Amino acid sequence: MKKIRKYKISYRLITILALFFIVLNINVRTNAAEVKSKNVELIILFNDNSIDKDVEDIISESGGKVLNEFLDLGSVEVQCKAELIPKIKEKTSVKSLSLNHIIKMESEKKIKPAQFKNHSHGITDNLDDKYQWDVKRVTNNGKSYDLESGNHNIVVGIIDSGIDVDHPDLADNFLGGENLVPKGFNNNDSETGDPNDIDDRLGHGTEIAGIIAGNGKIKGVAPNIGFKSYRILDENGDTNATIISSAIIKATDDGVKVINLSIGGFKLKGKSYWTDPKTGIKYDMGNGTAEYSLYKRAIEYAIKNGVTVVSAAGNDGLDCSNKKKLTDYLNKKNGKYGFKYSGITYEVPGSIKGIINVSATSKDDKIAPYSNYGKDFIDISAPGGDLLDMSEDDIELSQENMCFTTTLEGDYIFVNGTSIAAPKVSAIAALIICKNKYITPKLVKRKICRTADSLGVDSSSKYYGQGLANAYNALNN
Repeated sequence: MKKIRKYKISYRLITILALFFIVLNINVRTNAAEVKSKNVELIILFNDNSIDKDVEDIISESGGKVLNEFLDLGSVEVQCKAELIPKIKEKTSVKSLSLNHIIKMESEKKIKPAQFKNHSHGITDNLDDKYQWDVKRVTNNGKSYDLESGNHNIVVGIIDSGIDVDHPDLADNFLGGENLVPKGFNNNDSETGDPNDIDDRLGHGTEIAGIIAGNGKIKGVAPNIGFKSYRILDENGDTNATIISSAIIKATDDGVKVINLSIGGFKLKGKSYWTDPKTGIKYDMGNGTAEYSLYKRAIEYAIKNGVTVVSAAGNDGLDCSNKKKLTDYLNKKNGKYGFKYSGITYEVPGSIKGIINVSATSKDDKIAPYSNYGKDFIDISAPGGDLLDMSEDDIELSQENMCFTTTLEGDYIFVNGTSIAAPKVSAIAALIICKNKYITPKLVKRKICRTADSLGVDSSSKYYGQGLANAYNALNN
């Protein structure tokens, strides 16, 4: 048992079809083996931040196992028979339960830009001036570098798919990290649980790192900042709430000052039910969804310990201020898997107090059509690029509207999404902390929001929050 302690272009062309954001996608195969064995993996959330040992005894005495304890978050991960759910639920210390779902990154297709195919390793010219309009937008054409470019005393934690540790644009700022994907996760024998296995299988974490701390042929917003990589995704882009929460706690205990998150889902304020597909029995899972409540408590733990947390708003194009519609969306998405929700729903982590939630803009400073939005949901916006519906003759123009960054095998790629916007804000937050290492997350957020560029009379706080993030302004005020 593990204890988590305190302290411690396919339009047949050349681009990325899928927008980058990791969303809740319950996969039937996730729990197939568990259903066959009449066991399920549950997250149990207690009413306060402590663990009821009586509940653990019920699990153990019934032949189940306690897999993880989140000692200061008031939660445990267990494996037990589904029939045990009512007995656990009747304990007054238990707030809610959830199946420990697979959280899956949206499917994506990556095709290396044609002009770099077969010869990117021979490129000698810098690429930032030609392709990185997005970084130039938030750094005032690089002027912010003269005010602050970062150092290795302030560290950004990138919680994602790992890192290409040998990428020449990233190697100088890479300060290590840890793998949080457990041995045999999701029936994947290639996952050994080795904490040193942080090699990126997907590219997403490497892309985010380039935007934050690239320093070579491209430049990040903070080209001299140190960063650590916390791998939470397997080769299929799968993870779960306990892995994510463990990574947040680990990064916090490691002393990072900023956490970049591109992992999202939904937290229910109401009732949750699950019908076992094996037996047809309907179970009352309590108030809310325990897995995302655990996620929320982990983020609150980070903020309480002085970590600025930045999140991507998500790529569903949803108005996340309409909480009843989010419940309808959740029921439609997960109903076929036996889940039923009533009440109101919040997007997590974007709705968590203290976090900096980032929407994505296009090259023309307009809200990207894929970006989630909502009044009192978006704090700030940043360039995330856009995937234009272009003909084959307009490949270059389409690429010009996307964001350019590092990817696997020392290469580069055009990308877009809210998780391409968020790391720009993470980098700005780190630069602010470099100027004042004692500044609180609340004041970091305030400075980023107060120094944002106004987007004019057509701007709306439900799309852009306080405006477009600007590193130069934030460092010059």
